[in-house]
Amino acid sequence: MLKLTDLNATYGEGMILRKVNLEALKGKVTCLVGRNGAGKTTTMRAIMGLISTPNGNIKLDNKSIIKLPTYERVKCGIGYVPQGREIFPQLTVEENLLLGLEAKNGKGVIPDSIYETFPILKEFLHRKGDALSGGQQQQLAIARAILANPKVLILDEPTEGIQPSIIQEIGRVITKLKSDMAVLIVEQYLEFVLEIADYCYIMENGRITIEGEPDNLDHDALQATMSL
Repeated sequence: MLKLTDLNATYGEGMILRKVNLEALKGKVTCLVGRNGAGKTTTMRAIMGLISTPNGNIKLDNKSIIKLPTYERVKCGIGYVPQGREIFPQLTVEENLLLGLEAKNGKGVIPDSIYETFPILKEFLHRKGDALSGGQQQQLAIARAILANPKVLILDEPTEGIQPSIIQEIGRVITKLKSDMAVLIVEQYLEFVLEIADYCYIMENGRITIEGEPDNLDHDALQATMSL
């Protein structure tokens, strides 16, 4: 379980997150939604230790990780796919995947389960990352993250710039992965959120304003909250 308690985060002297409380549980897909600039990506970066968090706490399986550097948080069990995916474009699919193994000091053979989950990656194993489509790059980024066997998988805007058929495939994969880990997603595509989320947090101006199971939320109000 990943748990944020009264978490504040800053850029320079500006306070971006204010007393954020959020949980991501194994077996559930948790979605953080809100309009652009609400603080969603900042929340993900705070979890990863990429920005200053002067107050509050972040716990993974009841162990505080807030003082750990980013690479130690990864070793503790957090897999992160940032917005824009950030694969290595000049490395092959296979080389990108091998880096995922090394994220937890692991080496060796990429397990067949990765290719069962993402069949397209086996077909393009020796193709460079920049020769893949956006959807294929996203699948590669997710596969690379889960090779480290994370306890929590964080995905920032996984549907951005991806065609609808691939979005459906990514949704299927996420639903499958949650049986082995907690999945925390930042997402703007409301239809996708309502289809896969088990629990939602709505953020405005760096604060959580509404939370609950999707079926219990006012979808019209949710849509208004996410509008630009």
